Amino acid sequence: MDNVQKFNSDIEKIRKFERAQKGPEYNGENVCNQAAELFVKSSKGLETLAECFAEYWLETYIRCSPDSENEPSPENIEKLCALKALLENDTEQTSALSEKDWKELCLIVNAEAEDLPLELLSDLMTIFVDKKAY
Repeated sequence: MDNVQKFNSDIEKIRKFERAQKGPEYNGENVCNQAAELFVKSSKGLETLAECFAEYWLETYIRCSPDSENEPSPENIEKLCALKALLENDTEQTSALSEKDWKELCLIVNAEAEDLPLELLSDLMTIFVDKKAY
């Protein structure tokens, strides 16, 4: 099991625990916030960028969801896992990201560029160029 798969499994555990504890009082927003916190904590050394990516995920896919009480949906978990894969330079697991996602993520990385390790920044920019996200 790689880091992205473990991350996905941990989100599912958070979701199941919340459902088991709260039953009909399940709070999808709470689960999503916990997933975002896990995303940041699991991104050692990249917490600032991870916070920006997590906030993007929450704003773009969770807070505007018409079915927010049932979030995170499997599709939105897949999006967050794709963001995790991107931070881990694993482009094979980023297929859930849309063209719009790539462009927004490129803008985020550009804004945070001066605080990123040079090797990671170079890798991310190469990915963004490959995805035509510039």
